[in-house]
Amino acid sequence: MRAHIGVVTWNRLELTQLCLASLLQKTPPGYGLSIVDNGSTDGTQIYLQDLARAHPHVRLHLLRRNMGVAVAANLAWDDAAGADFYVKLDNDVEVLDPQWLNRLMHMLTDNPRLGMAGYRLFSRHEGTPIVLADDSTALAVPCCNGACACIPRAVHEQLGFWNEGFGRYGYEDLEYSWRARKAGYTLAYAPQQDALLHLGAEPEFVDPQQEDRKRVSHTADLSGTKAYLMYLLLYEKGVIPLKVGRKYLPAMGAEGPTFTLNPAYKALQRLMVRLVSSVDASQVGELSQLDLSGWQK
Repeated sequence: MRAHIGVVTWNRLELTQLCLASLLQKTPPGYGLSIVDNGSTDGTQIYLQDLARAHPHVRLHLLRRNMGVAVAANLAWDDAAGADFYVKLDNDVEVLDPQWLNRLMHMLTDNPRLGMAGYRLFSRHEGTPIVLADDSTALAVPCCNGACACIPRAVHEQLGFWNEGFGRYGYEDLEYSWRARKAGYTLAYAPQQDALLHLGAEPEFVDPQQEDRKRVSHTADLSGTKAYLMYLLLYEKGVIPLKVGRKYLPAMGAEGPTFTLNPAYKALQRLMVRLVSSVDASQVGELSQLDLSGWQK
């Protein structure tokens, strides 16, 4: 079994250094690693270039501007050809347990109805205990948090990519989890509690400016709650398939990747603009919280 790990970075150099140092030092060899930087301006790109020169198995993509988490994570996914699993790992996560990756791969292999697996990185995340094939007890959850999400190749082939339609900071992990559940998969967190540490949630590492940017994005009609509920509506009604393609098509050039809007996405974009102007959504939730009266007219 082989995994390919994708790490997206954007500034926060100290956290990125802690994340990648722990990943490289504690994870046994045999995995691929792609790092995609979203146009950092704080010295992160220089650090990453030095790191890639020192570690030949690292694939580094330096973007000229911030294309958002989903676009960058999908670019890392492109490097995973031949891997059995793709892992999205945030750059504010520290690896504590050398078996963290091996455990997730075995968990997914031995329990084929699991579509995504990760670790419970936030105490507020709740779920339902389930018994795994090895008689250990995992936590079935409605959403596998994107800070650490391990996805089998078969699931990717069925569901496609992270949805790039949410802007820089959207609901791509919540939406991918919904699609996986809709396809009949269970999502679960591994039983172990101390495999990873989410440093970005620690008070001393919280960046108020970055958190403000996320909050602004989450309230935007085409990025946040409303867009998320619109996509669920379109999936539920069969308007669009559960398998998601790219909004932005990458092309590798001499100065790094460039992106163009996928022509196949334009009709969906027009539909989303129309929907968010005519459908009201009151709060985060599922389809029952949509007011379809405007759309149905």
